[in-house]
This record gives sequence, structure tokens and C-alpha cells, in this order.
Amino acid sequence: MALIRNMKPILAFILGYLSFHAAEAQRTFEVTIADSTYQMKQYWFVLYTKGDGAPLDSLEAARLQEAHLAHQSRQAERGLIVMAGPFGKESGDWRGLLLYDCESAEEVKMQLDADPFVKAGRLRYEIRPWYGAVGTKLK
Repeated sequence: MALIRNMKPILAFILGYLSFHAAEAQRTFEVTIADSTYQMKQYWFVLYTKGDGAPLDSLEAARLQEAHLAHQSRQAERGLIVMAGPFGKESGDWRGLLLYDCESAEEVKMQLDADPFVKAGRLRYEIRPWYGAVGTKLK
């Protein structure tokens, strides 16, 4: 009897783990924790890092910065980017993060590859799936 009682938390963890990973094939799914149910959604976390492109003069850097921000603004207006921002100077090679609301990593990659700073080799990126509760907001 004690063995069965001790197995309950392990079985609950395994069932939760399996249901979460089965849900990964979908963009939205529900997760119940204790007595609360959360509607979860898959987003795409992007980490911009320093690229290996050649240094730019200040005029070209300003031109690319303007084009980069315009590119991101168009994506935000379409609802593709739901959050974005740069890191501070003390962040090493990290340059910025973006959170995309797209169907696939390939769609995100297509948007990132069109970024003027990526094209110029000044930024590289990594894409990872990220799951957040629907309706969560920063305050």
C-alpha cells in the first residue's frame, strides 16, 4: 500500500509530462495545475546576437537601424511580433529579443532573414519554441 501511495506523485508527473509533450504538436492547449486550468499557446522566442559582419560607418549604421526598426514595425502591425527589445550594453554579444506569434519556425526564419541587420551580417539569431499562458501581459 505504501508503495502505491508513493507512486502517485510520480505517476502524476509522468502523465503531466506526457500530456504536455503530446500537446506540443498543437499551438494551443490546456494545462491544469492544482485547481487552475490555463490556456497555453506556442510562440517563438528569438535571441539576436552579435553578427560577424564588417563594421559599418555611422551613416550606414544609422540607415540600417532605421530600416531594421521599420521592418520590425511592419511585422508588429501584422501581429507577428508581440514583444521586442534590445539588451543593455553589459549583455555581451546579446543584442535583443523578439517574441513571435507565427505558425512555424520557418515563417519566423523567413521574417528574420529579411531583416537588414541580418542581411548585412551585423546580427545573428536563434529561434526556440516558447509556451505562454494566453492573455499574460507584462506590467
